[in-house]
Amino acid sequence: MKYVIKIVIVGLVFFAAGAGTTVTAQTDTEPRRIMINPLEPGNTGVAITWRNALNVEENVVQWGPAHPHPINDLSDFNHQKADSRLDTATYEGKTEVYKSFRANLPDLQPGQEYLYRVGSGEKGWSEWIQFDLPGADPDSALTFIYLGDPQNDLKSQWSRTVRQAYATAPDASFILYAGDLVNRGYNDREWKDWYEAGDFIHRMIPSIMTPGNHEYEYPDLTPLWRTNFTFPGNGPEGYDELYGACYYIDYPAVRVISLDGTTSENDEHLRSIQAEWLEKVLENTDKKWIILTLHQPFYSTKETRDNPQIRDAYRSLVEQHGVDIILQGHDHAYGRGMLDEGASRPGHNGIMYVVSVSGPKMYEIGEGKNWIQKQRENTQLYQVITIRDDQLYFKSYTATGDRSDEFTLEKTPQGNVLQ
Repeated sequence: MKYVIKIVIVGLVFFAAGAGTTVTAQTDTEPRRIMINPLEPGNTGVAITWRNALNVEENVVQWGPAHPHPINDLSDFNHQKADSRLDTATYEGKTEVYKSFRANLPDLQPGQEYLYRVGSGEKGWSEWIQFDLPGADPDSALTFIYLGDPQNDLKSQWSRTVRQAYATAPDASFILYAGDLVNRGYNDREWKDWYEAGDFIHRMIPSIMTPGNHEYEYPDLTPLWRTNFTFPGNGPEGYDELYGACYYIDYPAVRVISLDGTTSENDEHLRSIQAEWLEKVLENTDKKWIILTLHQPFYSTKETRDNPQIRDAYRSLVEQHGVDIILQGHDHAYGRGMLDEGASRPGHNGIMYVVSVSGPKMYEIGEGKNWIQKQRENTQLYQVITIRDDQLYFKSYTATGDRSDEFTLEKTPQGNVLQ
């Protein structure tokens, strides 16, 4: 009932806005901007989200195990009605209304490849799309791509980074984005460019995103975040403003946790709420590897930036509860360093902190940033991370596919050791 009321309210806003409202640019009824995100158990389900025109009342998902044969018989495919949602976003004085559809596909088989399409026979279908799920064995390899801020010149310049990342790791189980996917979160044209830069990649490989400050008109996260993506609702209870920003996803040997860096930086209350939630999420898991992502870093590479409130809120928790690596953005350069509990200079034990950038906007690395072991400026980068049993293999590449940095974390009874 709450969901229906919300849609009605948005509809009233749309009609009340009158001449100042512009209907979303999509007028045809072909499904657009199809995205897949993992469900909470990331190897047994996905959420599929897409756009369509306002006059499309119903869309569905057809899906089933992939096979190599022409699809002439739909009797073996599941047929699931999608939920719809209306969102409004105002940018440069124009309020636009967007309609999205979404469906969760839970209880899938780990290690299985699936086929799906979205739309309807009446209004039109997408193409058939394939995706793979990671296996169930916690000792098998899990590979994913990590991308720092895309943000600017998305279609013209960032596109080559995400496409080269896919060429390097086409079998990645997911892509992790460390925030600032776009420069102006309320500008739907930028989201269009972001989506088109990745194109079919976003329909085939599930994405895990944490929002950045550019997804905000603070204190509000852009409504386009929910229009575009569907994430687990396992964040702090009763804090709807943290939905899609604060959540976790589990794989057989890995827990991936997203914190909202922007509210962590600016709001003492929401920072405290997330710290309480993080402690519970870290305590209540038996996963061998813990990955944390947030946009604003614990330790900055930029000369004029520092985030003591984030360190004060979270550092003792991530140290006490065995977080292995923290993947961040925001500073538009590359820096990484491994810091042990209480240490101010990096070594070969503790937690690995990483900042990276995938788009063309660049900052210089400040002098005296003593936490950094390896650094690189003025370079678009992507990272491919593979976790297998007691090793985490990290490789950073330039947008032209050249190796820029690499290291291995070895998990021992005494803690992680940098190799």
